[in-house]
Amino acid sequence: MTQQSEVNSSEVWAKWLSRAACAGWLLSLALPAFMVNPNDQPLLGLQVLLIGLLFGWYVGGWAAYANIFFAVAVILLLSGRRARYTIVAMLALAATIPFFRGAIIEEGSGTLEPVVSWGWGAVLWVLSLVLLGIAAGFRGGLFLPAGAKRLSGLLLACLALVGAPGIYQRLMANEQERASTLAPGMAFTMEAPCGVALTTADAPRLPPGTVVTLDIDPALVKPGAEPVLTLPTLFHYQEGAVAWITHHDPAAPGSDVKLRIAATPLPAVLQARKTPEGAVLRLLRQRAGPVLYEQRLKATTSIGGRARYCPLPAGSGKNAAKLGYDIELLRAAGQAPASPSPAKLADEIGRIPCSLGEDDEDGVAGLRSWDGRQVILQPASIRTRPGFCSASYIVLTYVSEHSASGPSDLSPVGMVYDRKTLRPLASFNDGRVCRSGRCPEAPRDLVTGFRLSGKELVLETAAGDLVAQRTR
Repeated sequence: MTQQSEVNSSEVWAKWLSRAACAGWLLSLALPAFMVNPNDQPLLGLQVLLIGLLFGWYVGGWAAYANIFFAVAVILLLSGRRARYTIVAMLALAATIPFFRGAIIEEGSGTLEPVVSWGWGAVLWVLSLVLLGIAAGFRGGLFLPAGAKRLSGLLLACLALVGAPGIYQRLMANEQERASTLAPGMAFTMEAPCGVALTTADAPRLPPGTVVTLDIDPALVKPGAEPVLTLPTLFHYQEGAVAWITHHDPAAPGSDVKLRIAATPLPAVLQARKTPEGAVLRLLRQRAGPVLYEQRLKATTSIGGRARYCPLPAGSGKNAAKLGYDIELLRAAGQAPASPSPAKLADEIGRIPCSLGEDDEDGVAGLRSWDGRQVILQPASIRTRPGFCSASYIVLTYVSEHSASGPSDLSPVGMVYDRKTLRPLASFNDGRVCRSGRCPEAPRDLVTGFRLSGKELVLETAAGDLVAQRTR
């Protein structure tokens, strides 16, 4: 091959590799770059690019500024010029990735979360920068066309080395980890595989409504215990001489009815014991057994240095996961949260006063007498609402004044409960919202009863009938 043909071939390689690097870089923007919370969606390359250029300096993310030199180098190489110093600066900045301290999760406090898993977007981004560096090498005569095949083989070998840890981790990971830190789009995780399988409960092991008592090793819950043991919130449980049945309203988070009943002689047991490995959770039909469900927990430390048990609980709130031992425990106990279909309501009239008692009973905060039973209603703001009973329902009422001139423009609200079980069934309002955020409450003795008919609730008041529509 003549010297001129080698030069021409090097030019071809430089341009093709520059275009390939540019295409890979653009594709990396649409792929997951990394995640900092296993229960959150990973950040895409485009998000990392925009945030990194603005705040990368604050968290040690100097690699984000390699993108500026990448763009300059692409322009230079595609226009037939060299980009020696630009490429050096780009690769030097990219090499600072190990110094990246993590992403800001609380802007006010500046709290950082370290990277838990790296995505294929980050891998492709690094590969694009390397390709552009090789393209510059061809343009500058550092690489010869004859060595192109060896370079290609070397790149493929490097890509295989990057993918190998992820393959191994997926083989060793449990179902929960494969759904979070090793979710599709993630190349590999910085967390060590748990090594303990998540025990799933495909069906309830106890009949619905079974009361469960807690038998927890004090060493797991004493102040300062590490890791912290997270147990699920049971809807039907027993404490000492009393038991509680909780009716949760899935359509209104935080709106619950907690009914106190007599203790069950032989309740089921949720047992937690400390072990050399960490802990073990068991669901027993009775205190002496048999074991219906068992979950081993291993004490580990997260990449951020927090002590914890694995498998992890699903937790609650916006960061709740879809898998967790707390969810499986509730399912095994027959107490998994359900989303029942809207209750069909009969036509009834209620004019019998059925308000909650005004004073706490037995020294228990929020415990009130209601229609002959002891309950705790949540939220606390609804405990003062006037209530009325019909044969099948109890309706708690609330009327607000939309007019500052008095009861000339009233807005009704009603919450319907099953009178037999006290389970929340439906809520009604007229769909109006106060411009000031909260309208003043009308006198509570204004309402005298209700008429329930299909999707409509009529509150009978001294000022006339008020019509509310069903919202759920």
